[in-house]
Amino acid sequence: GLAHAQRAMRVRLRSACCLIVLAAKARPTAALRHFRCVPYGERAPAGGATITCDGRVPGATLELTHWTDNETPDDLYADTSTECALRLARIRRVGGTAYADHDDALVINNHFDTDGVLSAYACLHPEAALRHASLLADGAAAGDFGEWSSDAGVRLDAAIEAIGGAHGGDPAAYDAALAALPALLASLEADSADAADEEAPWRDGWGAALAGWQALASGDASLSRAGAIAVLREPSPKEEAESSEPLPGAGKRSPGECPRLPAVALHRGLTQLLGAPFGIRRVLRATDGGARGWRYEYETPGHGWVKRLVTREPVAAPEGGALAESLTALGGVGTWRKGGGGGLISLCASDGWVDAPPDAVCEALLACDEAAQEYVVRPGSCPAQCGAVESWVES
Repeated sequence: GLAHAQRAMRVRLRSACCLIVLAAKARPTAALRHFRCVPYGERAPAGGATITCDGRVPGATLELTHWTDNETPDDLYADTSTECALRLARIRRVGGTAYADHDDALVINNHFDTDGVLSAYACLHPEAALRHASLLADGAAAGDFGEWSSDAGVRLDAAIEAIGGAHGGDPAAYDAALAALPALLASLEADSADAADEEAPWRDGWGAALAGWQALASGDASLSRAGAIAVLREPSPKEEAESSEPLPGAGKRSPGECPRLPAVALHRGLTQLLGAPFGIRRVLRATDGGARGWRYEYETPGHGWVKRLVTREPVAAPEGGALAESLTALGGVGTWRKGGGGGLISLCASDGWVDAPPDAVCEALLACDEAAQEYVVRPGSCPAQCGAVESWVES
């Protein structure tokens, strides 16, 4: 009897051990990970494994970033840093030894933005992140590329940006955003997020996106194409001033600057109105100032600043300063300068108001920018998550 009881006990212990091992292999062990926001330019903390999400932090032992000159491993790499982190979560879910030495790594980043927050969340809570993988990818694409992949993705980006703006400094913003994400993701996935909720964290950003899209849908703004250049006629300052519902966010620009259609609204217009988002290599933003003439900004599509891409088509771009000099020297289109209001995607802009209309400027650009001349959509250049954009316009 005693021997039988001992054998039964050993069997139960072996079964329990097997269950523990299987459970460990069936989920990432990232519950041991913690997050720290490090000042920009500082090195990663020494003495253990570190995962840098989105930003490049010197000395990190594993990169999950799409920033220029990144060293993210090929099997983890994707177009956004959030998708890189999701790939790590999938690999660790399967188990094995790949990246197991980073199961208890310190997760770090050196700046606050949507892709940074979502990639950090995916490292800290991989199982929860995998349940919301599509939404996280859409949010990251809205934040870093200005893509309207889904309404929920645009709202997610708007909410994270609003949370960041409400807190002083990146560490506090990260604490608030990471704490808010579980409820925010659940609400957006359940479609219980009330777009008209005055208290919703996405209210301002979502309102700006809708207003921009409505400007395109109503004809207050318009899109056309010349070669691989999408020509966006922005709502003019006069139209904006007379509108009973001005574009949210336009007042944030400096006096005398043109209103700028939100990038997500532009992407939705390229997808639904122009039907051509993935062969476009340049965007010319044109604002009609009436008697003052026209004002222009020339830029790449939203993903154009990323040099290493998997599902989107890389965008070769000239140096903005050299292009501005060529346009100015060509004559007839005014004086141009490097930069613009688009940040990383800006190439050059007219230096104030010029007389030349958009067709003349497009002709000059096509003469000076060889990569903008031919409109080609290469097989496989359309990311699956950008293929279906909701078609309704909120009344």
